[in-house]
Amino acid sequence: MSYHRLRDSRGLLAFLTLFLVACSGTSQAGSTSGEPAAPAPAAAAAPSEAAPTADSDESSTLDGVYTEAQAQRGRKVFDDTCSACHQVEDWQDDLFLSRWEGESVYRFWYYIYETMPDDLPPYALPREQVTDVMTYILQLNGLPSGTMEMGSDDDSIDQHWLRWGKG
Repeated sequence: MSYHRLRDSRGLLAFLTLFLVACSGTSQAGSTSGEPAAPAPAAAAAPSEAAPTADSDESSTLDGVYTEAQAQRGRKVFDDTCSACHQVEDWQDDLFLSRWEGESVYRFWYYIYETMPDDLPPYALPREQVTDVMTYILQLNGLPSGTMEMGSDDDSIDQHWLRWGKG
């Protein structure tokens, strides 16, 4: 099965799982507020894609997959757009890091592209800005820069895996 077809089927499975959880209307055990529980986060519902193996042609974010200039452009996107809702620390906390560890860069990139900024419709940010802000997040977490910019097309993004190199 091709990687794209596998990724698409896992995304569909995650969506259906979230839909079923959201529609069930059950409360969390031990909840004292009487309000229904929030749906489970996507991280709990979606199985992680397999991490690259040592003989894989795909690189990880530990391999210097962005440039310093790209991350600086991403910082400007953060300052101009993202900082209205996010703090830098949001992208460095353990919950965030563990949620995305081992996921494909494409999946993370697409999450930003589809859902951010929260007050605008999906896909409002240009692809280049999504890539730039994502590389800023990589830089914030101490990942090395390289000599080649990460592209904004699906094929360029799809060849990398998120590895934070912590823990």
